[in-house]
Amino acid sequence: MEEVTQSLLDAVGIMFLGMGLVYVFLGVLILGIHVVARWCAVDAASARFAKNHAKSQQRVSQSDAKPLDPNVVAAISLAVKQYRSQIK
Repeated sequence: MEEVTQSLLDAVGIMFLGMGLVYVFLGVLILGIHVVARWCAVDAASARFAKNHAKSQQRVSQSDAKPLDPNVVAAISLAVKQYRSQIK
């Protein structure tokens, strides 16, 4: 009888050890997911800042751009027209 009791106590101890390890693993996993989520949120915020900064720089450079020469526009239009006619 004492042998059965000892085996049951060992089994309960192993069960609690296994359940404890599972809970510890899940806790570490949840913490890791939260850390990665915050890291990605900071990364996305900096990407949005860089994108907005690039747009503002593009607006500045577009305002300084020279108007297109009508001869250049005509030459490009003619080249595109000839290319499209060759495809058909």
